[in-house]
Amino acid sequence: MSAVKRINSEKPKKFQWRGWLLYLLPLPLLPAVVVALTSGHTGAALARAASFALAMFAATLIRKGIRLEQEGKLRRFKRRASTVPYRFIGAGVLSFAMFVLAYWGIFNDYGIVDSVLFALATLLGCYLYYDFDPARKDPEIAAVGITTEELIELLDEAEERIAAIERASKEIKNTEFKDRLRRIVREARAVLDTIEEDPTDARRARKFLKVYLDGAKQVTEGYAKAHRNDANPVLEDNFRRVLTTIETVIAEQQEKLRENNVSDLDVNIEVLQLQIEKEGVA
Repeated sequence: MSAVKRINSEKPKKFQWRGWLLYLLPLPLLPAVVVALTSGHTGAALARAASFALAMFAATLIRKGIRLEQEGKLRRFKRRASTVPYRFIGAGVLSFAMFVLAYWGIFNDYGIVDSVLFALATLLGCYLYYDFDPARKDPEIAAVGITTEELIELLDEAEERIAAIERASKEIKNTEFKDRLRRIVREARAVLDTIEEDPTDARRARKFLKVYLDGAKQVTEGYAKAHRNDANPVLEDNFRRVLTTIETVIAEQQEKLRENNVSDLDVNIEVLQLQIEKEGVA
């Protein structure tokens, strides 16, 4: 099988600045709350505090919508970026915050018509600058039993486990083991790539990505830590057998994903766990 380079496997994610301005704009409301309190305008202070809280919540929603859409594009998901219209909801919350601020939070109270116009202008500004969540005809990931957020989290955690196996393998001196672990990492990333191509496989592969890769990570880290400076033929043979099991199960999992084979992998996962305990290499 050819090596598969996942988009996020070699360099850290870039920090996403888009949407952070929404966290900065409400900050002047904090001293404004203090000013209203010291001036005896309790109602205005409460309105400003509420507007600040709503604006920060709206910023979080809009940022989440932006992040999910970019994650979806980055990972080539063939599904809608999110099952929840976070940016649209966030824009609505921010518009309501502006209405509250204009109608109750300013000393020369604006009328309801002016306040509504401020809110509508805020909604339009959010649409023009941040856009709303795109409506697509592609089915939602939730339709196959997993949400976008769950899928992103699942793949991120799996990538972290694979990266941990890579780091641990660098501490192992045995050339055979390093080569086999390199192949295991490559094949594991191929599984992630298959899931990215077709997220409908994610629900069936959940236990493999969570339980099995975690077991592979633990046994590799345990061996690297315990046998860094000495060579024990018995323990090397034990670790070699465990690596064989890992390689076999990863190949089986990839084959089942390609064939859309619904048979579970629980037995093989349990075999690995029992073998790790029996061989004593972790």
